[in-house]
Amino acid sequence: MRALLLAIAAVALLGVVMLALLAFALHGLAPDGLHVVINDRELSFGELPPLPDLGAGLGGLLAIVAAVIVIPVALLLGVLLPLLLLAGALLLLVGLALGVGAISMAPLLLPLLLLVWLWRRAQRRKAAAAQAARSRDAAADTIDL
Repeated sequence: MRALLLAIAAVALLGVVMLALLAFALHGLAPDGLHVVINDRELSFGELPPLPDLGAGLGGLLAIVAAVIVIPVALLLGVLLPLLLLAGALLLLVGLALGVGAISMAPLLLPLLLLVWLWRRAQRRKAAAAQAARSRDAAADTIDL
């Protein structure tokens, strides 16, 4: 593993050196530009486009993409996903416990629910009877012509 890391570092260092030499050759050595001859054709790179500006723009764009997409996704998967899995597991356990508890408590809860329902029904009937009595009293006070 160590040898692999050293080989990768050596290749990266060689790439950095080659890029530095290329940048120096394009901007520092040739005052009138760079002339390359391939198969008796001369290519002149005297009027190079603004490569540093292009590189800075591309680097800025990649940084923005990393900040907008990569970092939130990495945080979501690395931090939030384990918390969501833990919360889901706890909710599942609580739901199972409440479900088993409801089933096991059914012999006690069903009669209690029946008593509550009967009590509420009696209250509704009393309220309806009181309202009917009020409407009868109001009707008795009026004279129909």
